[in-house]
Amino acid sequence: MKYYLALAFAFTMASAVSANAAVLVDPVSLAPGHTVSPLPNGGSTGDDVGGRTVLYDKTQSFSFDEGLLSGTLRDRVLKYADAPSALHPGLYFDYEIHLTTGTLSSFILTGYGNYSTSVKICGLSGCGGSGANGVSATSASRSSDGDKLTFDFATAVTAGQHTANLQIFSSSALFQDPLAFLIDGSGNSFSVDVVAPAVAAVPEPSTWAMMIMGFFGVGFMTYRRRKQSNALSVA
Repeated sequence: MKYYLALAFAFTMASAVSANAAVLVDPVSLAPGHTVSPLPNGGSTGDDVGGRTVLYDKTQSFSFDEGLLSGTLRDRVLKYADAPSALHPGLYFDYEIHLTTGTLSSFILTGYGNYSTSVKICGLSGCGGSGANGVSATSASRSSDGDKLTFDFATAVTAGQHTANLQIFSSSALFQDPLAFLIDGSGNSFSVDVVAPAVAAVPEPSTWAMMIMGFFGVGFMTYRRRKQSNALSVA
């Protein structure tokens, strides 16, 4: 009897290990104009690369049309220890929505036009966020110019529910605060502030020209002062 109990316990543990191993999934590349469906659901492979740093973590409340649609949005920005690498080319963005009232059919993010992106979700425990047992997005699509990413829910998220972690791996090294959009079950659109990739500021050609002229001006003034100083020394 003890033998069979031990065997059953070993089988259960092996199954648990196998299940946990199956939880780790790679994000899928999402090119401009394309859709990924279904989305991989699980923890991220490569999480053990030496750790990750949370650069931003904020939960904000929202309420629209006198509470017709309300809840909280948590958005995080993380950087893996090996970034930039093939597995983690840049920053990782994570979004979770908890609804108090109303319904949610889509979540639209902007600002990704200049970057390669990969997407996945995690509605399982141990994902590092609060999206465990959340409603999973059934697809993620990207606009033809690459700027807009849309997570769609075939079964709308309803009051009292929350989404799984909606995850985007980007090649960006910076982030900013653009707008995102919540689309309710009736097709109404409501804008909220989130964090998304940012483009490093590059001076305009005219600005470069002014900077170069400024450098020449400073150099010329320094040259003149030295020349005048030398002339006074000789006198």
